[in-house]
Amino acid sequence: MFVHGVEIDNPHFADGATARLKKAFARYSGADPDEALVLKPAFWAQELDVGHDELLNRLGGGGATSFFRTLSRWATATDAGSGLALAALVLSGLVRRLPGARDFHFPTMRWLTVHYVGDAVAYQINSSERELYDRVHAVVARTLTELAAEAGENAPLCVIAHSLGSVVASNFFYDLEVEAGCYGEPRKLKGRRVARSLGSSPVERGETLSFLYTLGSPMALWAARLPDRGTPLIVPHPRAAHHNPKIKGEWVNVYAPDDVISSPLKQLNDRYDRQVAEDRGLSVGPWWLSWSPLSHPWYWNDDRVIDPIAASLAEAWHALRATGNGASTTRGVGACVTTLSPGGRR
Repeated sequence: MFVHGVEIDNPHFADGATARLKKAFARYSGADPDEALVLKPAFWAQELDVGHDELLNRLGGGGATSFFRTLSRWATATDAGSGLALAALVLSGLVRRLPGARDFHFPTMRWLTVHYVGDAVAYQINSSERELYDRVHAVVARTLTELAAEAGENAPLCVIAHSLGSVVASNFFYDLEVEAGCYGEPRKLKGRRVARSLGSSPVERGETLSFLYTLGSPMALWAARLPDRGTPLIVPHPRAAHHNPKIKGEWVNVYAPDDVISSPLKQLNDRYDRQVAEDRGLSVGPWWLSWSPLSHPWYWNDDRVIDPIAASLAEAWHALRATGNGASTTRGVGACVTTLSPGGRR
């Protein structure tokens, strides 16, 4: 499952990453990826974007609407790996005023603030309001249901999550693990909207979660709000070995040293150190970009990020074939990707 991060307005956001993953998987496994893998994107942005767009239009007035639409198109192209679109976005940040717009200076910077900071703020849960949190999680829940139907109810699950998407994925599966009693006495955490969207299969209960790849994750920033930086998600799920005993699983956190949003996770506390198998530091993006914070959108457009993930999935697929698991209730490896992405409970 692919889980995206902020400023994604294209339901096909994972097409490029899917193509890269399939190509690398075929090379490592010798298998047809269309037969071995079930890949699904969890596109949750539509649950938040309407409110952001309405806010920007109210603040900037009608004269800014077309400019904001252009910025969104450039952002979509950037997420697909276009360096020219990113350059256009950067240059547009120099624009101080728009003709015909209200007294609304530096519109690109304001657009970035609303979408990047706004997504994080809107997603937060508090004691009296959790509607947007549940709506986002319901998208992930429906994606899991689709995966279970297509890949099989016991299929090992891989989640690839970028940026704020890593926080979404972590919180979603943490809620399921708490309800299953993985941290002591079970507590009900998922909302009614999420509960209605989930079935009862092991995949939908999160029990087959075997692989988690967090890319450009701001999880450390979320963890800073919690005592001793919180409790991370358990990966693989404690029951994953029951469903797929030959699969080892791993949580790998991929960060770029020049990406100021991402950071290592193992050093947050001893619990993170035990759960995260590796903090993998990589330069991502083309050479002229990889040294700067602008590398943040580039993770799943970089073969250095995708290739090791494909190698791990190829190993898991061969393990499934060796145990005969691929012939009955499991078609193959269910890979659910989020752009996307902090651990621990809110």
